[in-house]
Amino acid sequence: MKGVILAGGTGSRLYPCTKVTNKHLLPVYNKPMIFYPIETLKGSGVNEILVISSPEHAGDFMQLLGSGADINVNFTYKIQDGAGGIAQALSLAEDFANGESLAVILSDNIFEETFPDDVMRFKQGAQIFVKEVEDPGRFGVVELKEDNTVRSIEEKPNFPKSKLAQTGLYLYDNQVFNYIKQVQPSKRGELEITDVNNLYREKNLLKARKFLGMWADAGTHDSLLEANILAHEAFSGTSLRRELKSETPTLNAVSPKVTIGLLTCNSEAYLEPCLDSLLAQDYENLEIVVLDNHSQDNSVSEITTNYPQIQLIESEENLGFGKGHNRIINQTDGEFYACLNADMIFEPNFISSLVRAISEKPIYGSAGGKLKRWDFQGYNDNSGSVRDMGKTNFIDSVGIKMLKNHRFEDLGQGEVDYGQYDDTKDLFGISGAAVLYRRKSLEDVAFTNQEGEKEYFDEAMFMYKEDIDLAYRLQWAAWKCRYTPNAIAYHDRTTQTLGTSTWEIIKNRNSKPSRINQMSYLNHKILVQKNFVDDFSLGVKSSTGWYNFKMFMYLALFEQETLAQWWKLFKLRKKIRAQRDTMPRRVSQAEIENLMEA
Repeated sequence: MKGVILAGGTGSRLYPCTKVTNKHLLPVYNKPMIFYPIETLKGSGVNEILVISSPEHAGDFMQLLGSGADINVNFTYKIQDGAGGIAQALSLAEDFANGESLAVILSDNIFEETFPDDVMRFKQGAQIFVKEVEDPGRFGVVELKEDNTVRSIEEKPNFPKSKLAQTGLYLYDNQVFNYIKQVQPSKRGELEITDVNNLYREKNLLKARKFLGMWADAGTHDSLLEANILAHEAFSGTSLRRELKSETPTLNAVSPKVTIGLLTCNSEAYLEPCLDSLLAQDYENLEIVVLDNHSQDNSVSEITTNYPQIQLIESEENLGFGKGHNRIINQTDGEFYACLNADMIFEPNFISSLVRAISEKPIYGSAGGKLKRWDFQGYNDNSGSVRDMGKTNFIDSVGIKMLKNHRFEDLGQGEVDYGQYDDTKDLFGISGAAVLYRRKSLEDVAFTNQEGEKEYFDEAMFMYKEDIDLAYRLQWAAWKCRYTPNAIAYHDRTTQTLGTSTWEIIKNRNSKPSRINQMSYLNHKILVQKNFVDDFSLGVKSSTGWYNFKMFMYLALFEQETLAQWWKLFKLRKKIRAQRDTMPRRVSQAEIENLMEA
């Protein structure tokens, strides 16, 4: 969903305060008025925002807000020539919407609450937000039916039918522009948004949502004064619900906290370039936590001596990938968790680009970027001077692809990057080497083990494919995955999975240590047993069955030691069954199959 802030109009009711400035730039408590609707949209998961203003003040908005990069949103600007009404202003957003739904907010409306769940659940029709007030006759009064659809809307009635006032926040599907074209100008000569809402109401497609938090309409001198008082009460002191700072007119204070989780195990050689690149990130609200998996080199002393600002957790044993990251997640509270590998370096905007991508919609549970190969050996042999730290233009991964036979591949791996993956899009999943998770999504799909601890990654998988399993579970729970080419990092991958033909797969297996092949095979069986459902189509069932048969025959002939993993799989059967039974499944098998490729 995209957002539209309507910040036009003449502000005549606030004259002379608006003689030389737009009313939406007037201060409310500790910041310009327009900051409040921006925070409402951003807190609701809407990060692509169109600001519509009058011609004489468009430059002021652009100077104040810029591109939005410093607050992890993306601003677009359009001009409304003349006072044509709210609906006419909204009509200017048709190209910007590009078929998506819209969250529309009037710039003089201040909300204490945000509405991420409403945005996430919204599918079709229209939704307005109503607030119970003592003097409803001052507003548009909304009368509801029992199912929360709207029975009537009356503008400033003498005898209100309810105490519910219509506020300046609306959700619309992509049909709104067709309805606007059907609206006739009112007596004021303007296209009224209430007329648009009534067209939805006549088709029983207009719903209302009552909310309890503070709301103010700052369109007059009296209401502007009231808005200042209410905003002070709602957003100051110890009762803060959102952290706002009065000393600067930016929104950096509300940027969500990102926890970077990094595992080390004899990783000393990688630490300096990796950690330096993380400390150079342009995203400010970061914490970096390193869990050392019982290194036998100088990894621990390197961190404690040279990086005292980084939190270090020392483990007395090698916990593996999943359990190690689970321990970090359980001990931190960032709104987002960046699961990263130590054998990588990151461009300065890597984290900020991922936060922006995952924040586009509240349904995004994970996000990833473009990973390229890091020539670490060349960089290391040449004292860090080779080809800008050994960065190459060979793709390591731009996401995980799921095939109908339940094989999983790294998209783009081994290809030369010539821009073929420069489009932002939704994917099945992201490589666990560098992926950003929304904590809310992790909590949603986490298992609780016998010790009462949460397992976000399945700890039965010591390493390999636990990222694929988590991606699969997130998809079943309706959490989508976003890829952005703007987040770039470089990875010194120690194992390769190049090739898709049977012969290439066999060669790849032969090049790996037996222990890795065994863990990879066991974990593949675990994730398939957990995520495979009987409702899958015959095509998926037959493709998966044929692949499993070919794999079994190969192992029986050439890797008998790997078949011993079936005994481990048998011993895990109760845990797998329990996890399978408790997994949230909010999408159909057809939606999962749409993610699969032939």
